[in-house]
Amino acid sequence: MHISSAHWRRGAAALFLAGVACAGHAQYTQYGQFGTTGGARGHRNGEAQADGPAPPRTISRWEQVSRRLYDLRVQLQITREQGPAWDNFRGRFLDMATSGPSDPRIVDEQTAKDAFQFLLVDAQRRSNVLATLDATAQALLAQFSPEQIQLADRALPPLLAEFGGSR
Repeated sequence: MHISSAHWRRGAAALFLAGVACAGHAQYTQYGQFGTTGGARGHRNGEAQADGPAPPRTISRWEQVSRRLYDLRVQLQITREQGPAWDNFRGRFLDMATSGPSDPRIVDEQTAKDAFQFLLVDAQRRSNVLATLDATAQALLAQFSPEQIQLADRALPPLLAEFGGSR
């Protein structure tokens, strides 16, 4: 099998970019924000403030899910052609994983009928979100190679179990 120099260069560039992205992600993860080590921080009036490392930043659920999906995208080696289907799936997955109850109400002010109606409406909303996610997942999976399907079969069920449960 002959690999052309164009394919070799493209593959080398992809590996280089993946390495840079991983290094940047590791630095971001280690320091909480890209390139900041704590110590001297900017102050409102432009003076440096040296009072030790910055407290760890709380990561939102959206950021947590987004990072996991980014790692999955790299693991699955999503191609340029698969990119639009992946982006659609990612958006629907984030919708599903970060949506809470549609309209939290004070329980003491609800009648029994209102409480049941609230549960029904919320379950229907969640069902619609999951149906949309399923449709985008099926469209994405239809574009996968057999190797990508095997990786997805191992990676997606735990991700769905972690982020797909009701909140």
